[in-house]
Amino acid sequence: MVIGGLFLLYGVILIVAGVVGSAINLWTGLAMAVFGGAFLVWARIRRV
Repeated sequence: MVIGGLFLLYGVILIVAGVVGSAINLWTGLAMAVFGGAFLVWARIRRV
């Protein structure tokens, strides 16, 4: 859950940086946010 949360947090930071600056930050941030969200959903569904 921690790793998914960090991916989601860094993704949001990169999305904000991408809106202000470079487009690569926007696309990378979107990918990281989607990956982090999917990781959190997966961790919630399949508890270890």
